[in-house]
This record gives sequence, structure tokens and C-alpha cells, in this order.
Amino acid sequence: MIKKVMVAYDDSRKPDQEVCNITGKKSFGQTIYKRISLKTRVQEIVKKNEHVSDFYTVKELIANQDALLICKNHAIFRLYSDFGITNEAELSILFEKACYVNTTYAVECRGRVAAVIYPDFEAFQKAVFEDCFEEYAKIETDLFLDLSKAEQFRQFITSGFDARFFNTLSGDDYTVIKKSNNIQKLKAEYTFYGLLPDDMKMWFVMPFSYEENGAEASYRMERYHMTDLAIRYVHGAISIEEFSDILQRLFHFIESRREKTVTEEEYELKAKELYIDKVRARIEQLKQCPEYERLSQLIASGITAGGIDEIVAEYEALYQKIMQKKRFKPVLVIGHGDLCFSNILYNRETSLVKLIDPKGATCEEELYTNPYYDLAKLSHSICGSYDYFNSDLFEISLNDKLKLKLKVDCDNHEFKEMFYRCLQEHGIDSKLVRLYEASLFLSMLPLHIDREKKVFGFICNAVDILKELEE
Repeated sequence: MIKKVMVAYDDSRKPDQEVCNITGKKSFGQTIYKRISLKTRVQEIVKKNEHVSDFYTVKELIANQDALLICKNHAIFRLYSDFGITNEAELSILFEKACYVNTTYAVECRGRVAAVIYPDFEAFQKAVFEDCFEEYAKIETDLFLDLSKAEQFRQFITSGFDARFFNTLSGDDYTVIKKSNNIQKLKAEYTFYGLLPDDMKMWFVMPFSYEENGAEASYRMERYHMTDLAIRYVHGAISIEEFSDILQRLFHFIESRREKTVTEEEYELKAKELYIDKVRARIEQLKQCPEYERLSQLIASGITAGGIDEIVAEYEALYQKIMQKKRFKPVLVIGHGDLCFSNILYNRETSLVKLIDPKGATCEEELYTNPYYDLAKLSHSICGSYDYFNSDLFEISLNDKLKLKLKVDCDNHEFKEMFYRCLQEHGIDSKLVRLYEASLFLSMLPLHIDREKKVFGFICNAVDILKELEE
């Protein structure tokens, strides 16, 4: 009789200190990868396989009173969480083999046991706490990646770049290849580096080998075996002391940006383009999306009867109110253009900071932006929890007045306070930075419409920032 396969996910192996430097105190299974935990990611992969009947953790299966009945006529596939799945087709072949086993097999990947296949539940139950791998028959495979090795873990977790819409990333241990069917945008990213003043190039990863191939363009970059700040931030793996060093270096970048003096009119036009015109254009783009009708109903019933237009009007009114009291030095700066945590690589041992994925430029004039824009981008990661939204670590619920309430699964109080102190030390108005940050959450809405809950979270977050500024 052909058996089915029951997968028992084993999350008992502990990450070493190097991996914990990336993930904090989370286990391998709790690590967030491409917006969801590794455990959930593995569960999604294995449960769609025709040979697999169900998925449990080892603890769930052992504690289940009906385990014998549930696992009747099943082989048990014990999968260790410190191995990542890199080849689903090969995994399917392994599951198919498991349907026919009559003895216990240890599945080895480059010298370490990644899984154990038991012919039945009794064999699994007998060995669950004391597996004798050396006594088992062996199956060799390359379909897993050993995540217990910090370098391989870093490579695996950083392969989850959120390349929305048109970008794809690939490469090897030495280089990263970025491809896009938006040739104009990718070429602008490539030419950006060459247009930079020499004293600013140290901050950026140098692109090379630009190519256009039909409807697609690509360039290469050196692979820095460093995690971006977003991954470590959402895992709670950045200490206050380390964050202080990160901010010191980022503010050094902010202060070292090349400036050019412009007229007051030019300064105001650039600010209006970024913080007013861009918001209006993106809201109109949002309204053209098929999903907008459903979103607008939720906004009207759960936030404000006037919908998105009322929220934008409140933002613009607050913008005008704050601007009336301000006088700005009429300069533009050479900015990164998207200085959020996912575009900042950092190595704690060497305190090395490298910036990736700048907005791009095709001429020197396009390098320059409003001096506050990079700060607003930085703020929307630190204060606005942008990377937690990307990792789906937020919930929207009803409060006691039947209005929608946003809760983000983070405790960033100390990080915000440190950021505010840095702003103050550099003579920068934190209220102004947060106002510009609110504009970012509003202008990003149509760009993330593939995840409607995330878009609605951005709206709630923008509303909360405006309320905070009005207090």
C-alpha cells in the first residue's frame, strides 16, 4: 500500500550567536522571510505537494492525543528548521520516495542531517528525542541550504529582496545581478553612481556591466555579505548601542551630501513637487485601481466619512500651517532618494555602511533633491515602522467606538527617541521630518496595491502621524 506523508517540523535546533546577531532571539522557524515566518513558508511549500497529507510541528504531533489515528498509514518526514528549501522539484521526489520506505532514513545535505524519514509513527515516536543518525540508512541531497552556517543564512535571508513589479535579483557568492523591464529606471540607477562626486561614492555599492537585451536591462554589483537593516530591525536584533553607531554614520552621510544653492522659488517648487504634487498624483493613480472601491468603503466606514480626499486635505492643511512658520536655507542636496532600512547594508564588526538602490539619475541635475527627503525616508523606517508593514507585522482592529485601530508589532520607543535627539543635535525639526514622512505613506499607496491590507495599514499610519502632529 502506498503511504501518504506527514511532515513534522522540528524547530528545536538553536541558532548560533552569528545568526542571532541577525535575528535576535528568534528561532529559525520564527525568522521572517519574504514577509512571513520560515515555518509558515515551509508549511506553504510542503502542503501543496500531492504526497503530503498534513503539516505539524514535532511538539504538536507528539502532544496530539489522536496522533496514532492521524498518522495511520503515513510515513513521517521530520524536517529540521535550520535547513532552507532551495529546490521544490527535488523535494517532491523525496516526498514520493517517503511513500514507499520500510526503514528509517537520514537525509543528509553536505554532511549534516536535514531531515529524517520514518516508515511509521511508532518509529518516529521511539526516536523523537534521541535520534541515532549513524544507525539509519542514508540519502544524500543538495536540495537544502544549511542555515546554521551564518554566511549561508545571510545569503538565504537576503535573497528575499522585495523586488516588486518589475525588478528581479539573482547572482552568486560574489555578485548580484539586478534586472528590470523598466529600462529607463534601471539605467538611471546605473548612471547615478558615475554622476556622483568622488567624495560621495564611498557610501554606495558600485554598479558595473550594464546591458540592454531587448525589453530588459541589467547591471551587476559586488555582493556584500551583509544584511540590510530592515531584516535585523524587524527581528529586534539591533541593540541601542549598535543603533547609536548606525545613526552616527547615517547622519555623517546626511551632513556630507553635496549642496547647491538655488533661489527661494526653486526650493519651494522642489518641495511642492515632492510633498504636495507627488501625493496628489499618486492618490489619483490609486483611484484608478480596481481595488480602490473596496478601500474607499473601508476608509469611509472605519476612519473618516470624507474618505481619502479628506485625509489628503487634512495633510495639506497641516503642511500649509507648518510651512507658514518656517524659513529654509535655499539649497538642494545630492540625495539617495530612498533611504529606508532595506536599502542600507551594515556590518556591525567593521561599522561599515553601504547604500543600495538609489532613486537614480541620468544627468547631474537629477541628483539633487530636497534636503529633508532622505531624512523623511529614514524616519518612515525608524518612527513609521515601514519595514514592519513589509513583513506583515501589524494588525487592524475595531476600537470601542467602532473605528479602525492600527497596531504594529514593534517596540521602537527608544529608537525613536534616539533619532529625535540626533535630529535636534543637527538642528533639524523633527516635526517637519514627520510631516514629510506622512506624505511618503500617502504617496506609496498605489505602488503597494498588490497587498491591500498593507495599503490600508499605510493609510491608518498616515492618519496616526497627522493626529500626532496636531496634538
